[in-house]
Amino acid sequence: MSEFRVYIEHTDGYGVVFYARYFGFLAQACEAFARASTTGTGTGTGTGREGSGFDFARARCVKIENCKYSRAATLGDVVRVRSTATRVEKGEATLRQEIVSADDEETVFLVADVTYGVVDPSDDSDSNVNVASLECPFVASEGATTDVKLFRNERSLGSSCSHVDALRFFERGRTDAIGGPDALSELKETFGVVVVVSRLEARFAERITSSAAASTIPDWTVASSVEMKRRGIQIVFHQSLVTDDGACVGYAAITCTCLDGVSMRPISCPEALVERFAPFTISSP
Repeated sequence: MSEFRVYIEHTDGYGVVFYARYFGFLAQACEAFARASTTGTGTGTGTGREGSGFDFARARCVKIENCKYSRAATLGDVVRVRSTATRVEKGEATLRQEIVSADDEETVFLVADVTYGVVDPSDDSDSNVNVASLECPFVASEGATTDVKLFRNERSLGSSCSHVDALRFFERGRTDAIGGPDALSELKETFGVVVVVSRLEARFAERITSSAAASTIPDWTVASSVEMKRRGIQIVFHQSLVTDDGACVGYAAITCTCLDGVSMRPISCPEALVERFAPFTISSP
């Protein structure tokens, strides 16, 4: 069990924990889980289940499923992560991870099934080569796009990015799709609406990087399409992260819910925003 205090660096413009930052807590808790489940030398290779040989020390998030944000943690809160192995194999492990209040474990902030994969142990380099290019389940070119300049400080894993970085890039794409930071402020100040992430399903390559030379700053693209649900209360963003050489290294379906800025109860998306989404809105199946 791992505990984390919420500092201002973890919060967003609404004063709550930024939706991607929770997965930083979960990744750190995964490492702690590895130490707790280590039965050998304490090198960081935890089995989770006897004989599986899963190397948590090299693990990176490759899949997020059944993720639900129940409520938001705020500045000063102390949160606790509970991790339970539900599937452990040599190359992958799935943890059921929950973020709860340290003061009251009945208060749940987030729950998700997170799958961690291990990069080929024979490859000790962090070279600019994709381990895998994912097959994106939707046509990225039909959506709104946001260019991402991949500076060194955007890469938290040496020459590559983490899944938390990718989720940050998706947030940029959603903000641009809405109309930019000013449009987010207008939603709250003019229409009394805040938009929060409520559900998430995502896939990531084991190493999120590109084939560009180390001396260059790669140009990546976030593509976003929109699906309206529940009579406009929910906005599902289908997003992909594509590298400069055309490889898809991450995609997600991120559900955002429109809330009344005062009561924090669900309300329909303002018509002005629905019209803004119209050029890249897809029909529900």
